[in-house]
Amino acid sequence: MRIANLVHRQDARRTLALVDAAGGLFAIPDAANAVGAGLPPDLADPVGYRWLAPEGLARLAEIGERIGDAGLAPADPAEWRFGPPVPRPGKIIAAGRNYMDHVREGQEIWAKRGRKVEIPKFPTAFAKFPSSLTGPYEPLRIPDGVDDLDYEIELAVVIGTPALNVTAERALDHVAGYAICNDAGARGIQRREMEAQIGIVLAKNFPGFAPMGPWLTTADAVGDPQALQLTLEVDGEVRQDANTADMMFPVAELIAWWSRTGLEAGDILITGTPSGVALARDEPAQYYLRPGQTVVARIEKLGDLRNPVM
Repeated sequence: MRIANLVHRQDARRTLALVDAAGGLFAIPDAANAVGAGLPPDLADPVGYRWLAPEGLARLAEIGERIGDAGLAPADPAEWRFGPPVPRPGKIIAAGRNYMDHVREGQEIWAKRGRKVEIPKFPTAFAKFPSSLTGPYEPLRIPDGVDDLDYEIELAVVIGTPALNVTAERALDHVAGYAICNDAGARGIQRREMEAQIGIVLAKNFPGFAPMGPWLTTADAVGDPQALQLTLEVDGEVRQDANTADMMFPVAELIAWWSRTGLEAGDILITGTPSGVALARDEPAQYYLRPGQTVVARIEKLGDLRNPVM
């Protein structure tokens, strides 16, 4: 099942929508009425997060199974735009150095500055703020004074039920679904923050620096999160191409590790990026994002996340 967060283009009201195989969007309140299913309002509220729990997803799945017989017309895309699937998570935890080939890239970059980067022995991360989220098709804006905006395709994991000190064996039981994230970053600011040994904050948290979507695909429709091909293209040129099987710390281990913070419904873990970022190129200035380009991030079974650069 695929569930989108729609935002009305005129009055900015939000609703959840089911996405069919052809890409048709069916606002959940309209779909519930069409099939004669009573539905609590919070199960159509993208911000409430009750819909992410197993019983909420089961109710939505029942409605989805009956839409085809109800004769309901899909929503008009001219009236609605996509928001990020989970618009106001309590936390976004962004894993760092979780693909070995990306670790090797980082080692080469920092070696040129006389610093050694160790292979991680446990999951590491930084925080992305909810204010950095944006949806598919929304512009990825280059902040004033930034000339080194980079891209990073990542698998985003959305928590459906609270997880505190869970084991890796049970961790995936707490996943509602998955989406695509482009973890954008301003590399010059990031370098200065890392050299100060304080942490990455501003470099990864300008408004719109976390395009996410295009929708949430439920865990049952994805299956094994460690068997997904992912690619990122800029104007049709493949920049990143890998598989989630290459993660050093798989999704279950990341959830178990970070569940010590007390993960809640709606929290998001983004799981690291593979090699191919602009920073690691021989001439990175040629690969940093520029106005007028289009970034397309694809993950198997999850769709395409497309954003123009401005």
